[in-house]
Amino acid sequence: MPRVKNVVRMYKALEQGVAIVFNDTDAGPSLVSSLRSQIQRHTEQLNAQMEAHQSQQQLEAERLAKEKLLAEERANQQRLLEEQKKREEEKELARQAEEARKLRVEEEQRALEVERQADQELLALVPTLGEEGVREQVGRMRDALKDDKAALDVALGSLYTLIEQIVRKPEEISFRRVRRDHPKFMEDIGRHVGGREVLIAAGFKLEKLDGVPCFFSKEPNLETDMDGWSNWFDGLKKTLAVIEEEMIK
Repeated sequence: MPRVKNVVRMYKALEQGVAIVFNDTDAGPSLVSSLRSQIQRHTEQLNAQMEAHQSQQQLEAERLAKEKLLAEERANQQRLLEEQKKREEEKELARQAEEARKLRVEEEQRALEVERQADQELLALVPTLGEEGVREQVGRMRDALKDDKAALDVALGSLYTLIEQIVRKPEEISFRRVRRDHPKFMEDIGRHVGGREVLIAAGFKLEKLDGVPCFFSKEPNLETDMDGWSNWFDGLKKTLAVIEEEMIK
């Protein structure tokens, strides 16, 4: 009996304990209910914190995206401004280059016109070509240098050497081409009255060879123009003879 009573008491105590833990009473909620309420409140707090954190993250992400977009827009605007500036600079450079080109062309045209006018004036000083024309120009040179026999001798000697080289080797083009501004030519012949004109009277043409103004004695084609070549060569020999005559006066 005592054992039975103890078991009954233990059962009732256990029943009371279970009731306290699991069953709500007038005295208040059970332990499990309290724990559940606490867990629910804590879960709600955690959810609220998580939502707040997610909202903050979303706001931060939106802020960063907006800043990135603004930075990209600013960079794009800067790029457009730089491209526009570059186009304007290129346009200005092209305009300046075009103006420089026009000025260069105008200067070249003026220089050509001056050169053409000078050539025409030079040719006008040689009304007679051939042997007689050579005599006239040598005569002009002799009159101009009547007080400077040494300069006359140098001029005639240089002319003789020049023509004699062509007669000796007519196929050698370098002998038949005389730079009009060559220092040696100008010193010995070109600076004197009649010096340049002698070459024109002897059949030399005013031409540009490789862009250089020259006196040029053009050799006719021996195979296709025998008569022309003979006349050209005879004219050189007659010029040489005239100069030789003048040298021994």
